[in-house]
Amino acid sequence: MICIKIKSAFFSILLYSTLLILSSCSSYHTKSVLFQTKVQQGDIQGALTVIDKNKFLTKPRNQLLYLFEKGKLAYLTGDHTLSNELFNKADLLIESNKKALGNQILGVLLNPQKETYKGEDFEKVAIHYYKALNYMFLNKYDEAIVEAKRITLQLQKINEKYPSGKKNRYKDDAFAHTLQGLLYEASGNINDAFISYRNAVDLYLNNQGTYIGVPLPSQLCQDMLRTAHIMGFDSEVERYEKLLNISYVPKNNTEGGEAIVFWENGLAPYKDQTYYTFTILPGNNTGMVTIINEELSLNLPLPISTGGNGRSDFSDIDIFNVAFPKYVSRQPLYSNAEVQLDSVSYPFQLAQNYNEIAFKTLKDRTLREIGKVALRLATKKISEYTLKDQNSDLGALLGLFNALTEGADTRNWQSLPNTIFYTRVPLKKGKNNLTVQLKSNQQVINSRNINTQGTGKIQFEKIVTPEISTPNRY
Repeated sequence: MICIKIKSAFFSILLYSTLLILSSCSSYHTKSVLFQTKVQQGDIQGALTVIDKNKFLTKPRNQLLYLFEKGKLAYLTGDHTLSNELFNKADLLIESNKKALGNQILGVLLNPQKETYKGEDFEKVAIHYYKALNYMFLNKYDEAIVEAKRITLQLQKINEKYPSGKKNRYKDDAFAHTLQGLLYEASGNINDAFISYRNAVDLYLNNQGTYIGVPLPSQLCQDMLRTAHIMGFDSEVERYEKLLNISYVPKNNTEGGEAIVFWENGLAPYKDQTYYTFTILPGNNTGMVTIINEELSLNLPLPISTGGNGRSDFSDIDIFNVAFPKYVSRQPLYSNAEVQLDSVSYPFQLAQNYNEIAFKTLKDRTLREIGKVALRLATKKISEYTLKDQNSDLGALLGLFNALTEGADTRNWQSLPNTIFYTRVPLKKGKNNLTVQLKSNQQVINSRNINTQGTGKIQFEKIVTPEISTPNRY
């Protein structure tokens, strides 16, 4: 009778705990539905209000994610000072690398979403892009250049900590070099602008002309050749004309200077979860786990302790799943765009592809951290086997609890754009009304206006279109 009561109490506690955990295990994508909807509708002030009321984002373990999202929203409202204040806090949080031991243990033993969020590698880099743009729109070019340089420095720092053969494919950033070149050129430093443009071009050439889903922009090639020509580097002009199989086209100078327009299109992919199939073949002290995942073409055998209880019966073979995050793409509503001024069109060119970067960096991380996933699996199964030795029913209940509470960390910076484009538009002196024509399948379906002043210098402008082609299913 006492044994039955103990089982009943244990079952009740287990059921209550499971329900609590399951209620908090829905994906971040689901928990941010209202915030994401506001962003897609262009209601950024509404999104700012919603984000501060989001109980999930305001949890201490999600502080970095909160700073990412709110910093981007402040950028979208044009409050570049506030945006940089938030991104600076995020930067300090990343650099401090604070340890939350309790959360880490809970993440290893139960669910990684219970750990303190430390950000994906490319997210840690993206904040420097936005800090650079914020400084740029505040006309603080020196500070903007420092942040643009930190993109490549941060990537180097991140990759240094990974062992040989397990580094990120995203190890440099062509757009960061391009951005540095634009900033140097805007500040009148043509020599350093040429060096930055050349670094970007070389990165593309070293990767067969395409880098992380972005083909070498023709605008970048012309910018490099033009700045080389201005500096009198004729041999460099000739060398790259041959390498790129293009000719340098001199640019007509205009009294009004130029507008460099950045176009942030769509939204970055969001995280969901996928399952790895594990098969345990029992042994006297050590069994064998075979980890299979078709998405990663993964088939990896690992030894695992089975509790040393001498099991070797066929009936003890164990097959079950372990969750791991995966990305789901969101197709932007607009496929291409161009700027029109005085009946002349200036098409946007792709400069950054966060959709491609997200998938590649997560795959690289998955292959590095498969041992951590196996550790979570081993910890759960050893506890289950140990309890089974004492009471098979309770051991079975623990196995059910372990299965129900298994989940992946689905947190990610969801207000990042899917892709970033840019174009250069010559301006006339005084007022200029730029019309941005937004297209889907080559058909113009929307337009935006940008009013800017031609001052004889380089002006920076931005347009953001977070709309996606199909509504999210939550």
